[in-house]
Amino acid sequence: MVRVEGPAFIQTSAAGDRMRALPVPSWRRGPARAPVVVRVRLDVPRQTIEGIGGSLTEASAYVLAHRSAAERAELLDACFGPEGADLTLARTHIGSCDFTVQGRYDYAPVAGDTALAAFTLAPDRAGFAGATEPTYDVLPLLRDAFARQPALRLVGSAWTAPPWMKANGAYFDKGVAGGRLLPGHRGTYARYVARWVRELDALGVPVWAVTPVNEPLGVGGQWESMEMGPDEARDLIRDHLGPALVPLGVRILQYDQNRESIALEYARRVFEDSLCAAQVHGTAVHWYSATASARPDILDSLRFIAPGRSLVHTEGCVDAIASENNSPGGRFRGWSDPDWWWRAEATDWGWDWASAAERHWHPRYSPVDRYARDLVVGLRHGLTGWIDWNLVLDSRGGPNHQANRCAAPLMVDSTSGTVLRTPVFDVIAHVARYVRPGDRVLDTVVEGSRLAEDDFHAVAVRAADGRTVTVIAFNRSRVSHEAAVVVGDRHVRLRVPARALQTLRLDL
Repeated sequence: MVRVEGPAFIQTSAAGDRMRALPVPSWRRGPARAPVVVRVRLDVPRQTIEGIGGSLTEASAYVLAHRSAAERAELLDACFGPEGADLTLARTHIGSCDFTVQGRYDYAPVAGDTALAAFTLAPDRAGFAGATEPTYDVLPLLRDAFARQPALRLVGSAWTAPPWMKANGAYFDKGVAGGRLLPGHRGTYARYVARWVRELDALGVPVWAVTPVNEPLGVGGQWESMEMGPDEARDLIRDHLGPALVPLGVRILQYDQNRESIALEYARRVFEDSLCAAQVHGTAVHWYSATASARPDILDSLRFIAPGRSLVHTEGCVDAIASENNSPGGRFRGWSDPDWWWRAEATDWGWDWASAAERHWHPRYSPVDRYARDLVVGLRHGLTGWIDWNLVLDSRGGPNHQANRCAAPLMVDSTSGTVLRTPVFDVIAHVARYVRPGDRVLDTVVEGSRLAEDDFHAVAVRAADGRTVTVIAFNRSRVSHEAAVVVGDRHVRLRVPARALQTLRLDL
């Protein structure tokens, strides 16, 4: 999937640049003398890119359904079109999740229907009464995304099995737990997920990968969820989910929760079982365990446990925007103040709820910093793909049936129709437009004696055809830096302003 269009050098900054085109610097020979040096090793290729993208949820479909056809097309073109972010990877929910409008639905509504005779995707095509386009829902949204990006890779995640397959008989026990899959229904659940895959494929929506369940550690019963320990996950994949999905050409990404130490235990159980490991493509991770770090230590450990396997970030967002800090008086600060996205004033769920031992991972943070750091550092430490959470939400960070409101790259005021293209949209586009499936990340080292650890990040990626190398540099510090990008015996000189992100594509 090559489709790289547009300027070869762009910049986004706190000073107001938004993907501004810059003159491309010329190659130089000789020693690279600069305060900051980014060394790119063409002879040390690392992981192959699988895509960059965002999630297609019922909440996004709801917002889009309430816009005109032209407005809807403009938003989708911004995400998946060649003139927009040109996203290549996406995720959607299998059944309901917190970002469904009313929640509590699945595709097997008849209890005890182990043959899945009553299976139906009707909830995903039901639409919304009173909407501008009342028939618009998840399935039309998925088809619209594929119409713009036919090679889009879609990841599916169930937040829960249908209640009758679970020990608690419920989508979740509010404030208690999500409940566990009954061992006797592991096969039923695997067939249920496989049926969803086949039904979507018949509608022209191919599924690239599936995770066993979203967030198997649970969410304390706050919304649809299903707890699943490392041994349960291994057994489900090995004996049921793998046999059901692998013959369909669908990959399995195990785990699907935060970058923290428990992720390593899930990986060990899955990849140390040879029969299970043979059916697993890689690991899925989220970012909610830290706002101040991309957790490269966890990413490196996961690569060590499963070398050569895929490592996909499947969910992250600016969460907890309903909090008084992020939405004082009920009005989201990021809607009315574009500079807020650059300032270290946002707080996440951990600011209020993390344990004392974990609180240091959750300081106030800048959303732009979090996104840029996670993409650049994550790619340097093994990520093969990166997916944001909801691509489109309303100006309050919804709808969400449990008031778990979050920000999105594109936000739309439900009354006026005003669209906010947030600065994090630009950050994603800085990577997605230039880093394409099949490209190879290169060993990249940043040198600078005056740099603090988190001041300056960079990563380089070589195009699949070998003709170009793309360098993404993020200067998080409050001062500009003169930098040299060294590739072989040549280099280019850059000036990276304070609080700026640059993407540079160079011909080799």
